[in-house]
Amino acid sequence: MVLNQLKTNLQVANPKYATDSEKYTCPGGKAMNYAYSLRVWLTGRKGKNSVILDDKGYRIGNEVKARLEKSRFGTAGRICNFKIMWGGDIGVRDDESLFEAIQSSKHLNNAGAWWTLSYEDGSKEKFQASKWPQLMTGEKFRDRVMAILDEEVVLKFDKRLVDADVFYEEEDEEATKESA
Repeated sequence: MVLNQLKTNLQVANPKYATDSEKYTCPGGKAMNYAYSLRVWLTGRKGKNSVILDDKGYRIGNEVKARLEKSRFGTAGRICNFKIMWGGDIGVRDDESLFEAIQSSKHLNNAGAWWTLSYEDGSKEKFQASKWPQLMTGEKFRDRVMAILDEEVVLKFDKRLVDADVFYEEEDEEATKESA
């Protein structure tokens, strides 16, 4: 594993229409670009909702965007967002990321502030988003969420059951349209 930082590429002809891979470069020369088979860019999301605050308003975390910039496995361009905590509870908020990943599932319905998770046996569980972390500690609930995640993210991508734009970043499409 190689950790590196991004630097602004000063040789870009028109930065307004450049993609992230053109706007930024990594120190170390071009050899690094050929040395690895998988390259993941982690960037901080922008906007007021990207910062995680505690109950007193102190910053305790940040939302991060991970983009698969290079892959020899044919999946480059995929993105995901997750929250990194650096305050008292240090780590990645996996459970909240799972909730965001499966929100579009037909097995999870939303009505106002309430969500309903449908189990395979036909039973349903109603909850509010704020209770998600507590519910994820239950084995039945967690197993169902993981099954939905496998269906929504892994299988739908692998079997190409939905449009590809679900898995790729929207900004790339806009940049392509503007440069054409």
